[in-house]
Amino acid sequence: MKNRDVNRMTKALGLRRKIIGVRFLYFKQEYDKLAVEEYGRKTSYCMMVKHAMEDNCFKVKLENFGCRCALEALGLDEEMECVESGQRYYSLNLYESRAVAKDVTKDISRIKQKIYGVQLGPLEQLEDADVAIFMVNAYQLMRVVQGYTYKWGIPKNLYMAGNQGVCADLTAGPFEKNDMNFSVLCAGTRKMCAWEDDEMGVGLPIQQFEPLTEGIIQTMNYIDYPTQKDQISERLDDPMELGVAVDKNVHYGKLGKPYVRPSVYEQLKNGELE
Repeated sequence: MKNRDVNRMTKALGLRRKIIGVRFLYFKQEYDKLAVEEYGRKTSYCMMVKHAMEDNCFKVKLENFGCRCALEALGLDEEMECVESGQRYYSLNLYESRAVAKDVTKDISRIKQKIYGVQLGPLEQLEDADVAIFMVNAYQLMRVVQGYTYKWGIPKNLYMAGNQGVCADLTAGPFEKNDMNFSVLCAGTRKMCAWEDDEMGVGLPIQQFEPLTEGIIQTMNYIDYPTQKDQISERLDDPMELGVAVDKNVHYGKLGKPYVRPSVYEQLKNGELE
């Protein structure tokens, strides 16, 4: 089912990069027994995420992390005391006052328990992923939000500060809050990973992945216009590959006329419409 949903979401949205999974390894023995290659270098966490999106499956531990903030956000090391006080963020001249820096820090997601290591790779290769992450452009993000609202209503756990865009916004946050988040990323990851200017990220707890995919597909025919539907059809190997046929003859703009025209609505109320 996971492989099928990865394929369906990728083709329905036209994603350029692989959807990846992140699995938290709580114990050393769990890390040691996992039969995947070690990352073998020291980089930022966001560079690990991009490496996974390039069709690589691997595991990492504390020694592989070159970014202190990611280590703390993902629970691999304890926070320095300057974090909670806001001193770290204030020292970067990104916030007007210590109070603002402290408030921002309070809302940056961090995994509270101790984590020994992390496995990353294409989602279809991870048996027990905890979080799914994928990159989108603005149109694709619109469709993700529409798919989410189809299933769960308006997202109520969205948060970002333009900092720690991958480690906190897309990984720790969805895991800690048990809900989808999206992120405009941060300057650091945009520089190191060379994301395209229009790219943003989506992170969600793994149990939301299948229903989110379904929500995106169920709203496809009613949201996407013929141009987008043609592009979706071109990506499919089979007309029923998504589980729903692409239908260029339907659109939500053609529906619900009585509910936007007062005079027709009165006819509906009075039973005058067939």
